[in-house]
Amino acid sequence: MDMFKRIIFIILLGLTFVPDICIAVHPVAKTSLGDIKGLQLTDQETGDDVYEFRGIRYAKPPTGARRFRKPEPVDPWTGEYDATHFGYVCPQAVVEIFNDGSKNQSEDCLFLNVYVPRSITSEKRLSVMVWIHGGGLIMGNGHFYDGTRLAVDGDVVVVTINYRLGILGFLALYHPASRGNYGLWDQKMALTWVHKHIHTFRGDPNSVTIFGMSSGGVSVSAQSLIPSNKGLFQRVIAQSGVISRNILVRKNVALKALTLLPPKTNCQSDDLYDFVDCLRQVDVKTLLDASNYWNLMPHDKVSIEVTYSAAVDGELFPEHPIKMLENPNSDQSIFFRSLDFIAGTTSQEGILYVSILPSVQEHFDFNVSVGIPSTFVCKGLLDPFVDLFYDGNQQMKDDACKFYTSNGSLDEQSNRACDLFADMIFTSQTYEMLTFHSNNNVRKTYQYQFSKIGARRIVLPPKWFRGSEHGADLIYLFRTNQDFRSEMVDMSLTGPGTEMSKWLISLWTSFAKSGVPDAGQENIPWLEYEPVKQIYLDLGEELSLKQKLKSKAVKFWTDDISSPDLVYAFKHNDIHEEL
Repeated sequence: MDMFKRIIFIILLGLTFVPDICIAVHPVAKTSLGDIKGLQLTDQETGDDVYEFRGIRYAKPPTGARRFRKPEPVDPWTGEYDATHFGYVCPQAVVEIFNDGSKNQSEDCLFLNVYVPRSITSEKRLSVMVWIHGGGLIMGNGHFYDGTRLAVDGDVVVVTINYRLGILGFLALYHPASRGNYGLWDQKMALTWVHKHIHTFRGDPNSVTIFGMSSGGVSVSAQSLIPSNKGLFQRVIAQSGVISRNILVRKNVALKALTLLPPKTNCQSDDLYDFVDCLRQVDVKTLLDASNYWNLMPHDKVSIEVTYSAAVDGELFPEHPIKMLENPNSDQSIFFRSLDFIAGTTSQEGILYVSILPSVQEHFDFNVSVGIPSTFVCKGLLDPFVDLFYDGNQQMKDDACKFYTSNGSLDEQSNRACDLFADMIFTSQTYEMLTFHSNNNVRKTYQYQFSKIGARRIVLPPKWFRGSEHGADLIYLFRTNQDFRSEMVDMSLTGPGTEMSKWLISLWTSFAKSGVPDAGQENIPWLEYEPVKQIYLDLGEELSLKQKLKSKAVKFWTDDISSPDLVYAFKHNDIHEEL
């Protein structure tokens, strides 16, 4: 497997190393569905106990006739449910960098894991944090993320979940035969399960925070726009990703991807109902091969088309989410603004997308490891983006080319290329969500930037790279469960990193408990975000309050571009799909 592809996968998942733990006894949680047997573990590093329940089924297997349909709730059982082993990983095409645990795949994958600190029998109810993993909606699983550190140090119950990915989770045809969003429906059902049953694990169902990174951040912000989720959670943390104008799969792109399936699946029919029924009979490996993102990526241009993602389905999303947010009186906007909200980014998110450039560097005659020239920025990066979202507007290309090219060194220009990706995909979109949430709102809104550069990094970026990469914050929140270790992701957290871990866990878990993030330092209160001052917390070597993160870039992508008319056209282009 190509090294740069490996880098993408590691960054997306943000994996870390977990110290040895000892198994003592088997606790039992008595739910209305039946008894669940888990594990009592002792962390050898801290001596703390944590009660872990692995692989709890929250929905029926989405196999056979249930493929490409909403999940169905699990039935009660008799006897003890064995939750001492992780469940299957949802099918995904790319697993080469991971250990055997990640290769244990099956469509029967709708499981969750629960981590309870110190005692399973105490009557004290704890706030709950539900983690939705990232991975571009095409890879990853909840089992990777060991919630022990977060649960014990933060005194919260931690839940991690699986949900369907790729074509199995997001086959959107803009037709009743397959509306898509099955992965989002899975997440919603897992949240419903937590609401109904988490009290038997000492969790408080009325104090639930959902949080996620990258496409996990997109997912939690998407769930925050679904009014029927009211009561399932009260707070949201979106790390390095939010629902945005460009994240939803567009109808023309979805139908284009559809044409690539018949040659490998032998499913051909003008009737979409028959076509989808045929796809339900295709074995998983064939289906994954036919829809593999990496196999579909061209070598003569940078492809930024979203093929399998959330979609306007007429139910979860009656219209494009941004259009609904633009109406402050919509049910979606009212629900979103009833929640407490944290959103933020790392200081250089763009390295994630730079990692796909080796697939085109030969065609454009440059070497990513050496640097990214301005000629490629203007031609190779901007052309496909402007063609897709701005109808090929030449003035837009000229303006962006000028904004993101440098007269300085190749190193400086390479980092401006990273800025291009980071600004248009992460920073400006996060700004927009923060603005929607905070404007004349009584609920709390916070922004952060994670800028700490660790002594050990998840991956070793090119020498010219400056900043904190996509996913760098995760090593301070999670470890990786033993079954999913690999030589490529052997990351231990020692030395100065432990101080950041204390800060971040304190901020996240205090927010989960009260809606007010507190790092435990009296002289650093995290002030709320509001549209005028735009205060954010910088998480670097120290904690510090700053204002107006990347204000010039935000202004460029949200106000300037080339003309107000073009901005308006961009904001409303293809925003409502015919269902």
